[in-house]
Amino acid sequence: MKLRTLMPAVLAAFSTTAFAANVELYGIVDAYVQVYNGGNGAVVDLGSGGKAGSRWGIKGTEDLGGGNSVFFRLENGFMLDNGTNSPATGGDGYAFQRETVLGVKGGWGALSFGRQYTLNFGGIAQFDAFGCSLGSTINNFMAPAPYIPSNHISGINGLSGIDNMTRRDNSIIYESPKFGGLVMSAMVSLGEQKKLNRVTQELSDEQSNKLGNTYAVQAVYRSGALGVGLTYTYQNLAGFAPNNFRTINAHESLYNLGASYDFGVTKLYGNLIYRQGSKAVDRNANPNLMVYSVSAKTPLMGGYLLNGFAFLKNNTTDDSNAWNISARYDYPLSKRSTIYGGAAYMHNDDNVNYTINGGGGSSSAPDTKIGKSPWTVFVGLSHAF
Repeated sequence: MKLRTLMPAVLAAFSTTAFAANVELYGIVDAYVQVYNGGNGAVVDLGSGGKAGSRWGIKGTEDLGGGNSVFFRLENGFMLDNGTNSPATGGDGYAFQRETVLGVKGGWGALSFGRQYTLNFGGIAQFDAFGCSLGSTINNFMAPAPYIPSNHISGINGLSGIDNMTRRDNSIIYESPKFGGLVMSAMVSLGEQKKLNRVTQELSDEQSNKLGNTYAVQAVYRSGALGVGLTYTYQNLAGFAPNNFRTINAHESLYNLGASYDFGVTKLYGNLIYRQGSKAVDRNANPNLMVYSVSAKTPLMGGYLLNGFAFLKNNTTDDSNAWNISARYDYPLSKRSTIYGGAAYMHNDDNVNYTINGGGGSSSAPDTKIGKSPWTVFVGLSHAF
């Protein structure tokens, strides 16, 4: 009799736990074929991650009651064309190189920890019609472009590299609740580096609480058709920059103003970015840059037509400017499958070779000669599960 009374209670307890926790397997598989000419002649190329980086992940939540919940996300990227893990700064040591996030959220906001997307990347991507994917004109300026003759870096991401500006290890992010359409966020990424010897510039055995750290704040306001965002990022470069740039005062700052407005017939997006390099290193390697971008997303024949234009002005180095223009059409075959196609053109000044790339975790573009202006025509398929 006691057993019959106890069993329903036990089953009810397990049932309650099962409903309180939610775990989901998800992913995207994306491949495209392109004809690309970077000054070495046209080449046919199969790539992974055009519209979205190919990935698989596990995410879940648990209701803690009182409006609070715990959430996590573990996400790994891969290259659909060859089956390898997608590249990430730090090499192949990542089990989940796209994201490893654990956090708690409630009416007071959200606090998360781990390898996470930076506020800088999010601030740019949400005000770009392409979301920083293949065809995104501002995304093409994220990666570095060599400067003659020393292979110096002159991209938005500077010395930190594209992956370090998209995601950061050891990061802590707080996001506020919405105040009348305004959401504020703050991020700190701990470098966890050794101190530098001021004479030799080599790493010592003593731990530093500053080198390699990144700090960022962001405010995003949305009301009806209007969206506006402002992001500031400060990076202490010593500790993860290349050895020849490991100086005590090496740093850089990024300021980003983004906006969007939905007119109904089309939605316009814009970004204005200023990157202030450090005087502690070779200025050609870490220049001051201004980047302007405008893009649009227009409903057309059951799909969306995306158009973009961006201009990069190098305020430090001569003959190192560039601009690019693009168009892409996305057509949904179903709720989870989309076919897409488009074209893009990049004009480089004599001392740079910016390329036309997909988003983070996508295939790298074929080689582009310095001073040459690459173009591409592509078609692809993306499927979410």
